[in-house]
Amino acid sequence: MKLPLPSPKPLSDKDVAGLLHRSTGVMNLVLDVVDSDPFGVKGRTFRGSDQQSDRADEALVAKVLGTVDGSLVWAADATGLPGTAKWAGWTPAQRRDWWIGRVGALTTVGVAYPGVFGPLVNRLPVQTVLGFGNQALLLCAVARAYGIDDRYRQTDLLAEVLCRRTVDARALLTGEPGDGTDVLVSEMWSGIERSRAVLGDLERRPSSKQPWRMLTGLPLVGALAGYIGESDALRRASNAVVREVV
Repeated sequence: MKLPLPSPKPLSDKDVAGLLHRSTGVMNLVLDVVDSDPFGVKGRTFRGSDQQSDRADEALVAKVLGTVDGSLVWAADATGLPGTAKWAGWTPAQRRDWWIGRVGALTTVGVAYPGVFGPLVNRLPVQTVLGFGNQALLLCAVARAYGIDDRYRQTDLLAEVLCRRTVDARALLTGEPGDGTDVLVSEMWSGIERSRAVLGDLERRPSSKQPWRMLTGLPLVGALAGYIGESDALRRASNAVVREVV
């Protein structure tokens, strides 16, 4: 005998804003690490080679170290990492393409991988959760590429694109202890009703279209279909963010 599950109570706009605002705090910390330059490698992409020493032995050591350092500097600049000379010369659209086309191409592999198990994994919300997190992080990076550093504005964008909600996070959360999310986060998975409601909002994100969605139910090829579908969904989500900020 199956016990009936409680009907999920929809999350309020304040609930969604609180969860997303809390998430932007973590995501911005991750993106700050990507932007950082603890060893000064990125900074050296803006300069030419250093002057060489007059002494032969020092010149040899400097040459060897300079070759290694030069390789690191060249690699950092060639990949277009945030904070390099190449990155500084890019337009916001080029920076968006770097996040979505290069970084997104790698992170989407993790989202699509559960598809190798076919319909078994489709019974679990694995791809929904991973896909939402992947899109949220990269869309936050895209927003920063267009100069949107304010977390409330980032929250509004994520709510609009991923949850199809129009919210004013600053108005909803200002004055609340801990932005009003500490209690919500601690209770998010405490009951079936709450968790199902959260998943309901996660499922509103841009996702795979047909035929890729259908093919994800097949073992082995499901991963490839999931990757293509998720890549397309990520591109559509980033385009939606750009339309909101430009």
